[in-house]
Amino acid sequence: MVGGIVERLSIKTPDDFISLMGHTLGYWPKESLVFITLDGHRIGSTLRVGLPTAGADTNRYVQHVVKYIANDREATGVVFGIFTPAPWEPMDDRPYEDVMEALTGELSKRNIKVRDGWIIDDTSFTDYFQLIPDPLARNPLAGIETSQLNAELVFRGSSIEPSPRFRVPILARRDLSEEVFKHCIRIESMTPPVATAKARILWGGLLEGAGLPTDAQSAELLADFKFISVRDRLLADIPGLDDNLGDLLLGQTKRPPQWQRVDRAQELLLHLYTRADGADAAPVLTSLGIIQWWEGKGSRAHQCFQHALEADPNYRLAQLSDQLVGAGILAPWAMDKNSAYQPPMSRGRQIGGMGMA
Repeated sequence: MVGGIVERLSIKTPDDFISLMGHTLGYWPKESLVFITLDGHRIGSTLRVGLPTAGADTNRYVQHVVKYIANDREATGVVFGIFTPAPWEPMDDRPYEDVMEALTGELSKRNIKVRDGWIIDDTSFTDYFQLIPDPLARNPLAGIETSQLNAELVFRGSSIEPSPRFRVPILARRDLSEEVFKHCIRIESMTPPVATAKARILWGGLLEGAGLPTDAQSAELLADFKFISVRDRLLADIPGLDDNLGDLLLGQTKRPPQWQRVDRAQELLLHLYTRADGADAAPVLTSLGIIQWWEGKGSRAHQCFQHALEADPNYRLAQLSDQLVGAGILAPWAMDKNSAYQPPMSRGRQIGGMGMA
């Protein structure tokens, strides 16, 4: 927002749409089907699902995808990208044609039109709806770097990583395990309400601030996160909402979280991780994974939970959370475009002005 006016960015070409897919996800997907929902000439949410495996139940897969698209109740159309290196030569059937035909039919029942789509490999993309694919008509993927939308998003600080891997800092620049142990002894001497109240004051001040915690503060927080009741309360404080603790942890509140505050929490947790050692890292990595799950980033959440279980194979919250992700369960926040995570470069402006047919 500038001067009370919502800034509008224009999206007009396939290059723009494919660029937006990468920027919204934060990485180039592999073996994935990616949708962007449309409401008239407004851009809605972005959805990524893995492509169906050989022998998969097409109807079940389609119903699964439609369920997520239909969560955007204002959607009247979609565009899609099939990210796969599978070759598509003249006279071949379109890749995943049976899936896309069934999906188009199910979406039309909900008055959602498939507007356009592309096959995207490692170096180029092709119009999915051309009657006969022409290898010479493939567009170089590198061309999106010169698209107007991509240039604007890069200018705003956005980037597209080559993979969805969650970049964890090198562990640990300073081992605070002795100080953490001393704080654990102090916490055990307190009643749970007193320990929780003290931890919330420190955590809340850091969430509202801009600097990183000192080593003394880091040791205290690492100890706080080792106690289940304190940890859960600190996690529930991250979204900045006054709501039921369970609903906050499960990302199912009626109001959207304060995503800027969630970004800040992730920054703090990454810093704590660089001060953790051994099993002390498990609560921090699990908390980072829960944030990724809130944001709809299942692959990155799984990586965080796996790192947590490497630090402590018996860490229960990491085990349960990883099972949740493995079952394909999304946080309700991530399934509603009004509450779903938006990268910082996407906040406070609209994308519109589409020039697609």
